[in-house]
Amino acid sequence: MLHPWLEPYFAQFVAALRQGRLPNSVIISGVEGLGGNELALAMAQYYLCHDPKEHGPCGVCRSCAAFKRLMHQDLKVAYTSTADEADNELDFTYDCSGLIARSEPTGASRRTMRIDTMRKITDFLNESPVLGGRGKVVIISGAESMLVGAANAILKTFEEPSPNSLILMVTKSLESLLPTILSRATKMVLRDVPTDQALGYLLNPANQQPVVIRRVDDEDGSAYLQEAEEARAKCPGLAQPITPPRAEIALALNSSAPLSAMRMLLDGTDLKAIAVVQQLINAIMGGDRFGNGVIQALKDLPKPLQGRLFSELILEILKYKAYVEVSQLPLIKYAGPNPEQTAQILMRLQCDHLFDAMDKLRYIEDRPPLIPARAPQAIVRAWLKAFSADLA
Repeated sequence: MLHPWLEPYFAQFVAALRQGRLPNSVIISGVEGLGGNELALAMAQYYLCHDPKEHGPCGVCRSCAAFKRLMHQDLKVAYTSTADEADNELDFTYDCSGLIARSEPTGASRRTMRIDTMRKITDFLNESPVLGGRGKVVIISGAESMLVGAANAILKTFEEPSPNSLILMVTKSLESLLPTILSRATKMVLRDVPTDQALGYLLNPANQQPVVIRRVDDEDGSAYLQEAEEARAKCPGLAQPITPPRAEIALALNSSAPLSAMRMLLDGTDLKAIAVVQQLINAIMGGDRFGNGVIQALKDLPKPLQGRLFSELILEILKYKAYVEVSQLPLIKYAGPNPEQTAQILMRLQCDHLFDAMDKLRYIEDRPPLIPARAPQAIVRAWLKAFSADLA
């Protein structure tokens, strides 16, 4: 079942297919956590359904039964992969479960979209359908990591698509793709989820659980329920209730994407993130140039979140300077008992220091393998020194 904010995009796809206007390739673009992979999977099921209805697949044909197993002989997924994963043929597979939940790679290896993976796509799309449906489908997940070589390897398939085939490409950003690929596909851009709808999703207890894949052979659902309960017990973020303040903070740190925000709430990093902001404000007010409390709180955060946290805080300070109400700035609003006082203190920070810090953060985010692990800590201390001068 699709999330409500994805239903309009699915309806658009269904209408295009039923009216014969659907091209052989569709690019789904949106920040991580909006559900692009889930949308692509729903589109693939409808495309391959033997008896599609006006608003969705039939749910009972051989093809729909295969989707319940998350393993379909006429659908393959191209995943980003490490070298070891590619050697084990996990880069291009019938297994669709990675679109719903996928574990992180072990060790220091980074996943990329590989040239050899792209080359496998054309051969698969040229094969005859196994289940006798409309044709073949390939979902390319994580296309934003595709380098020029991999993009060139798939370009001819976009230019000369196989009959009765469909490519669904999921990417975080259209700007990361080659113009030649963009020009040969329909673009579907996932917009921000309205705040009320996103908060409603996060605050619904039925949604406050980690993703657990239910296997088709679990007829009575007992194994699924047990696994789901065990997974919930391992979520440190559920030790405290998921409240509206927590939900607002998680959305602010995840580009308003509900699925990413929910993952943050479940693992409790939203609490750790706001603790960093609280320590930073305490250090500023106390004239602490070393910020030992900030540094210690910062170490508890995953490296990617450190940069996102400070980028969002800087953005909120700049918004407040532009007369945005503090009620719309979650990090400032919930960092202390008196939001207006906190905002007034932060407003005194000079814009040149804020913009300089933002530039440094972007540099760190763009070059993660090349930046020393202590770089964010050094930047925090540089800020505190400058902030102390601003607030003197």
